[in-house]
Amino acid sequence: MRTKRMRLLASLCGSLALAAAASAEAADWRVDPARSTLTVEVDQGGKPLTGRFERFGAEIRFDPVGLADSRVVVTVDLASFETGDPQRDQIATSHEFLGAAAQPQARYETRSFKALGGDRYEVAAELSLKGVTKPLVHPVTIAIRGGEARATGEVVLTRTDFGVGARQFPHGDQVGLEVRVRFDLAATRQG
Repeated sequence: MRTKRMRLLASLCGSLALAAAASAEAADWRVDPARSTLTVEVDQGGKPLTGRFERFGAEIRFDPVGLADSRVVVTVDLASFETGDPQRDQIATSHEFLGAAAQPQARYETRSFKALGGDRYEVAAELSLKGVTKPLVHPVTIAIRGGEARATGEVVLTRTDFGVGARQFPHGDQVGLEVRVRFDLAATRQG
């Protein structure tokens, strides 16, 4: 009888351990491009200029209780940058600025997530743009409601760190040095 109870207890403990391990695995998410935006704002001649990337993709594995296994990779089609002015868009994607012909994609990849309480996190990541890779640290809000998630936030970059407009506008008097990248990503849980 005692051996039977021990086996039952061992089986129960094993089942609980498996359930805990499964719940700690990061879930895969699929971004819905129709409900997501990736915008950029920079000062041009004393006025804010806003543009957006029309094409980008993301691989997302995220679980708030499994942050060590969480990972996000976003690839951005640089030629898809639009401000509503075709001439300005052509200049923005040219070699001097985004360099879309030579290096068509920017790549953002997370390195770690740190919980800040509630739906807020601090993210350590790397951004690769125009052949330059730099580390980033920024806040993000990730709200998960059932099988739906929304990640929102802002990353502030110095454009000349990536060689964007560095030869023609190195000082920021005509085109600001600070670039604000804002993201609003809607995703659904997979599987």
